[in-house]
Order: sequence, then C-alpha cells, then structure tokens
Amino acid sequence: MGSGFLRSIQTPEGLFIYDRESGLCLHAPDVRSKVWLKPLYAQVAVTSRCNLRCWWCYASSSAEGEELPIEDLKGLIAFFDRWGILGVAFGGGEPFLHPHLTELVRWTWLNTGLDVSITTNGTVASEGQIEAIEGFAGEVRVSVRAFEDCSLLRKFVGRKFDLGVNLLLFRNGVPLMRRIIAECLNMGVSDFLINDFRAVGRGALHGGCEPTREDLDGLAELIEGFRGRAAFKASSRLAAKLGGRFQPVPFSGESVGRTIAVTVDRKVKPTSLSDEAYAFEDPSEIPEIYKYLTRKRRNTE
Repeated sequence: MGSGFLRSIQTPEGLFIYDRESGLCLHAPDVRSKVWLKPLYAQVAVTSRCNLRCWWCYASSSAEGEELPIEDLKGLIAFFDRWGILGVAFGGGEPFLHPHLTELVRWTWLNTGLDVSITTNGTVASEGQIEAIEGFAGEVRVSVRAFEDCSLLRKFVGRKFDLGVNLLLFRNGVPLMRRIIAECLNMGVSDFLINDFRAVGRGALHGGCEPTREDLDGLAELIEGFRGRAAFKASSRLAAKLGGRFQPVPFSGESVGRTIAVTVDRKVKPTSLSDEAYAFEDPSEIPEIYKYLTRKRRNTE
C-alpha cells in the first residue's frame, strides 16, 4: 500500500523531501512547481468529542461529539498514502478519547509510509495508550494553555516519539508564555509551535482576547531571548504579523496548499481553523476539492 519511507513533493514554495525512518526533512526552495499538486500534510479530526470545554476552542468540541469509525479512518489514511503526501496529524476534539486511536496509529505506521503526529490536551491519555503508540508515532504535541498544564508533559517525556508543545498567544499573554516555556525547558521539552488566538469557533465570543501589536512585539523578543535553547515554529500568518522578525518552519504554514483538514462530518477544509468546508463521500474525491481550493486561492491573489 505505502510507497516507501522517503517522500518528496514539489511545490510553489520549493521541493520538500522527508525520510520517515530518520526523521530528516529537507527543503530546496529553488526547485519549484507552478501550482500546488498535493498538500504536505493532512490534519484529520478523528473525533469531535472532548473532555474539556475551553472557551478558546476553534472546534467548539464537547462531550456530546461524534467520531469517525476506525474502518473509515483506515480507508482515508490509505488514500492519503497512495496520494503520496508526507504525513497525517490526528486531532479532534481530544484524539485519545477515540476508542481505536492506538490501533489507528499502529496501523498507519505499519501499513503506510506516512509520518504520524498526534495533537492532544494531554489530560486523558492513559499509560497503556501512550505505551501502545511508542515507536509508531513520530510526534506527540501537547497543547499547553496554563502554567499548571506543564505537569501533563511528565507522562509523555522520555518516550519513543518526539514531544512538542503547542502554545497560544492571547492578549497580554507573553509573560505567561515565557513562564511556560521556561518550565518546559526544565522538563527537557524544547520544541514549541506558536499560534495566535483567533476568534473562531467557541472563541468567537472573545474577540477582545486577540493579541495586540504590543503582544506580537513581545513575542518576537521572547523568541529571541530563548534562542539557542528552544526551537520555535509558527504559521506563516503569525510570522507575517511579526514583520519578518521570525522565520517560520515551512511545514507549519497556513497558506492554502500546504495542508488540508478533514473533519468528523466528512468535509475538507484548507486548514482546521478555516470556515470554508466541502463535503465528500469517498476519499478519492479529495484531490478535486483540493485542486478547487488552490485554484480559488490563485484567482483571488
């Protein structure tokens, strides 16, 4: 089914080469295609259920959500493997609430050449679940929103996968983010993905919490202050707001083309944060939807 661990995708932003076995990622910016032919990664929401009800949640997740059946997920992942993208990121909701998450992770690793990432709030993952995915997931990312949440990282530290922390910048939130980063470094975690709060989903009622120019300047200074001790990634959108003071990692961008997102109700979106969504019945329809999304973006630029 899979087409090997070494994969390459030529894009308008350059040639991306990824070797899952070694984890080596190469980017040749001068080797470009005219248009996006396929995304680099797919974000797959395996469930819309969550044990938390955070006011900032872009997905408006709750305990009353639903989930994709395991066989449907395997069919979706098998298609992405044949399409030749680099990897999939399982999220939600809270992915560890899906009763077959560990089966899906292991199946994906053993039956495809796709990289596997999981984004979690860290609260419900059991010891058995974490042990089951060791060696079968390339990365686990834990979303940390409060200083007390840093303690959730302990059960993920020292495992057979890379561990990263996802941070969200709120208005007046730089001092808290600095404390969180310092504590994570003390725990041996040095990989950080930063996004700025956007008033979407449940957060739509909290537009006053979006970061100001002063917050963005403070974030740029924070990143510079931790230079050499921590690795930072950010979306191209956030990097643009920082005015060139931070160079984003290419894989974490939000421009249409780099990623696609699949929702629990079988819709395709440019990213998980987008309101634009198109329904599909069979995964084989996804490339045409993707082509439409990228063409639409080119026509509006």
